[in-house]
Amino acid sequence: MQHPTVTPQALGRLVELQTDGRPVLSLYMSLDPTLAPHIADRRSELDSLLLDAIAQARDSGELGTEREIKRVGRLFVDERLAVDGARGLAIFACETGHFLEALALPEGVAPAAYLDERPVLGPLVGMARSERWCALLVSSRATRMFVGDREELAEVEDLLDDVHRRHSQGGWSQARYKRGIEKEIDEHIRHTCGLLFERYRRTPFDHLVVGCPLELRPRLERDLHPELRARLVGHFEIDVERATAEQTYGRVLPLIEEYESARERSVLESLREGIAPDGHASVGLDETLQALDEERVSVLLIAHGFTAAGFSCPRCGHLAASGGRCPIDGSPMRAHQNVVERAIERAVARSIEVLVVRANVEELRRAGSIAALLRY
Repeated sequence: MQHPTVTPQALGRLVELQTDGRPVLSLYMSLDPTLAPHIADRRSELDSLLLDAIAQARDSGELGTEREIKRVGRLFVDERLAVDGARGLAIFACETGHFLEALALPEGVAPAAYLDERPVLGPLVGMARSERWCALLVSSRATRMFVGDREELAEVEDLLDDVHRRHSQGGWSQARYKRGIEKEIDEHIRHTCGLLFERYRRTPFDHLVVGCPLELRPRLERDLHPELRARLVGHFEIDVERATAEQTYGRVLPLIEEYESARERSVLESLREGIAPDGHASVGLDETLQALDEERVSVLLIAHGFTAAGFSCPRCGHLAASGGRCPIDGSPMRAHQNVVERAIERAVARSIEVLVVRANVEELRRAGSIAALLRY
């Protein structure tokens, strides 16, 4: 069965959920085929998570929430657990309005059940990548285009130009024939670059990778429109005419991961510069929550898996690492086992980029596991 995937729009729906004060159930299931290869295994995992959630509801005296949890168990029949291509499943439910949403996850997650006043979004944030990628495959006569994101690429163009094959008769005729072929290849590459730019203008993408023979790279880059050249992040070699979509994705994914790791390093370098006196960065829970409250954050950085206890004001939403009374309106602060969730929700609601650091996580942990680049 198909479920919606994790997108910024899906996160936005969860952030905007009106609960009328009722608890929200957030369930995270692993669909790793090595751990849960059969539907029966997934059903067993879901039942165990639901029992955990029911225990939490009983401990808090939330009988209505217990009914909602049992409703989720009835609705998620085996067919809804047969999720094609997903590595995990996130289920969100709230008694108010009988809200229920399930998201297919592109990455594995640790199985967990949460009952909280808001949806638990932390495990999702790093998966909500909105950047679009284009993979251009070019040979001396063939062109193929794939467009998508880091989770999937779909073929959108398949072109075969009439470029004559080389022959080896020798003599002056062969030299002229070779020059003619090279001219036809140049025309094929120019045609390809023109088609690519037309598609880009209709449906823009953020990054471009190219699969082509090594000898064609200079000619291709020469004819790319400057806007496309600026989006080119890598090359790879592949059998252009015979490669499947899965083989193409397998060659593109390492380039995407390399780009994301480089992006992390670049942001962490900006963080190191921002930590200097008069720099525009915050590190640690106290400073970063304060910067979020003051709406100065441009990028929120969180170490993968980081959680921390903290507090929020039930009236104005002020976030803090310590409790007592709210310094803004004097209300008693409410304790949270994981205030990082509130920080993530605040950032998503304000369209602030949230970067979950994975490849370079130790460096961020040394800075307190949470930090921010600031606007001022």
